[in-house]
Amino acid sequence: MVKHFKIFSIIIALWLLFSGQPLFSQWYYSLYVEQEFNSNPFGIPEPQEDQISRFSMGLQKDGEKVSVQYFGSYLSYLQNSSRNFYWHQLYLGGGSEQTGWNIAAENRLNQETFDLYNYLTVRAGFFHALNSKDFLWRIRGIFSLNNFLQIEELNHLLFSASASLNRSFQTRTALIAAMAFNYKYYLEPEPAAEVLPDSNFNYLASVSSINQGPGTGHGSGDGGGNGFYYTSSAETPHVGQIFLSFRLAQSLTRSTGLAIQYQTRLNLNKYDRSIAGLIPGYTTESQIFDDPMSYEMQSFGTELTQILPYLISLKIAAYHQQKKYVAQGIYIDPENYTDTIRREDTFDTAWFILEKRFNFKLFAETSLAFQFTYQWVDNQSNSYWYDYNSHYYSVGLQLDM
Repeated sequence: MVKHFKIFSIIIALWLLFSGQPLFSQWYYSLYVEQEFNSNPFGIPEPQEDQISRFSMGLQKDGEKVSVQYFGSYLSYLQNSSRNFYWHQLYLGGGSEQTGWNIAAENRLNQETFDLYNYLTVRAGFFHALNSKDFLWRIRGIFSLNNFLQIEELNHLLFSASASLNRSFQTRTALIAAMAFNYKYYLEPEPAAEVLPDSNFNYLASVSSINQGPGTGHGSGDGGGNGFYYTSSAETPHVGQIFLSFRLAQSLTRSTGLAIQYQTRLNLNKYDRSIAGLIPGYTTESQIFDDPMSYEMQSFGTELTQILPYLISLKIAAYHQQKKYVAQGIYIDPENYTDTIRREDTFDTAWFILEKRFNFKLFAETSLAFQFTYQWVDNQSNSYWYDYNSHYYSVGLQLDM
């Protein structure tokens, strides 16, 4: 841990030294380091705590017509080093604040043991904003190609079209309503529901080994060390979903704000293609193992923002979600899976963030922010391997120039 901080301190020092030179004067930089202590980072019934180090950087160059940005993040696990991975993204955007476009490519690179999580996504999007009297309208479209390097059955095209309406009132109240249509089309032929031997998936471990902690790999769920693909039957392997969101924000005082929010997902068909028995992993792995288009959902939440003395900001939030999966069955115990009952989850979380930001000039306009975060999660599920709870706290330091 001390070694990680020493390395990052050297990086920051070199960054500050060279960023003051004329060659770099038109670039924007961002560095971020975080230490997280998590009681159950992999979301399993019998957890193993871990300490996670995150090192991130960002580069941005704004031209007259195009902005080019690069982001990279490396995650290191103290107890499960075989899970360490690097995620990065290249982003190009142009246009104005009213109408614009963007193209991005992102890639995740894991070590060989967990290269199951490797993926490449390329997407293009556009947006348009329109002011009409007291209303602000926004429309957005995104088209993406998602390629999972080790799970070809999940490769797909995704199209998303959304519209939002923002209305502000003299009472310092803001109302935001949004609607989106998401459509996913799978590129690979319909896979048969079958048990795949470990020889084909040497990065998977049996459920019995999961009980020794997530460092041994994701569980397969059938007790025999096998992974199980499941899919719905349909002539066209596609998924359609409607997403609705309503948010009401109220400024209570000059330093206090309160917001309440409701969201829902409505599936237009019952098709789903996923993998049963692979336990959800750490945050960014959710698109593989907990695809938002695989379930219908209702979510209720509230957020409180408070400016404390010395310009310290505090944000507190709590959310409640009810999820019903359209095609996924359940684990009735650690080893037995059945698709006669559909999985249902109730997800509750609460969190708070404390942040103090310092603005000064060091070669260029510079911002330094300290953050402390705490989050509690309780996921109650009728499927054994998805019934868990966890909590974590983290400290972070971000430098922007």
